[in-house]
Amino acid sequence: MIERLKASKALILTCTIAGTVLAILAPYGTGEFSVPYRIVFWVGLCFAGGFGAGLSDLVLQKLGHSVGTWKRAFLQSMGGTIIVTIMMVGLSLMLSGPVSLKQVLTIIFYVWVISISISVIGALTDRKQFEQGDTDTRSLLFDRLPMHLKSADIYALAAEDHYVRVITSNGEELVLMRLSDAIKEASPLDGLSPHRSWWVAEAGVEKLLKAKGKTDILLKSGQKVPVSRNGAKNVKEAGWR
Repeated sequence: MIERLKASKALILTCTIAGTVLAILAPYGTGEFSVPYRIVFWVGLCFAGGFGAGLSDLVLQKLGHSVGTWKRAFLQSMGGTIIVTIMMVGLSLMLSGPVSLKQVLTIIFYVWVISISISVIGALTDRKQFEQGDTDTRSLLFDRLPMHLKSADIYALAAEDHYVRVITSNGEELVLMRLSDAIKEASPLDGLSPHRSWWVAEAGVEKLLKAKGKTDILLKSGQKVPVSRNGAKNVKEAGWR
């Protein structure tokens, strides 16, 4: 939750600064408008772009895909470009009538240039904040994750053949390593193994599901984790409910 609040503040700050700068530069003929109007117009468009970038992250999370920092920045820029282009084309239709294909393509290009610039700045900011983090209290496991997962909360680890699926608040990632080693690197996070193929962080538990003598752990991400007979003792001793 804290990380999400930080991300929201960063998005608001980035969109506000970018919109203000664009209002001062007044590109695309907006210099003929008053300063207050330009600020509202450009800041509003930047927030619309931020909404589109957020949608791209949400789609990736729902699909269970994990991508690197720069690929994520590119996808965010595409999401922002789609939303902002729709708004600008719609505005042009209302103010000046039909828009030619050439005009639409021109809008798409310039909007994407702005969107990718903002996305790259955001990626560089996230990287810098992570590198300045407290390495003494950070799990070593984060070093194996892509940049967009490094600021997430680790919910659980699941063994899959020679890999470990790391489930976080921002998505998942497969890491080539043994579950036992992944658990060691998850320290100092509090958690336990409810099943021989699983390790669950206390922060990732939504609630316990009990039915017909069987117990499962429902993660905050929505996945269900099986609890074995031996694992049930660990869960009970930990006081999870």
